[in-house]
Amino acid sequence: MTYSVWRQCGRKRRYRDEHTANMYRKMFERERGKKLDYYWCNYCNGFHLTSKVSPLVDISMVSAVAQ
Repeated sequence: MTYSVWRQCGRKRRYRDEHTANMYRKMFERERGKKLDYYWCNYCNGFHLTSKVSPLVDISMVSAVAQ
């Protein structure tokens, strides 16, 4: 584990399950008016919130490119 990843993980609040992370995500979005997302952290085995929303992949575009 690199030092920078450990510091980044240590500064964020850890949520033990996806349901709890999603509940806090919705609450913070209403309070702050900013879109949030959550992700699984392999280092602490929990979930963290992030302001970087993961892009959704359009399956139709993937199949069109593959052909």
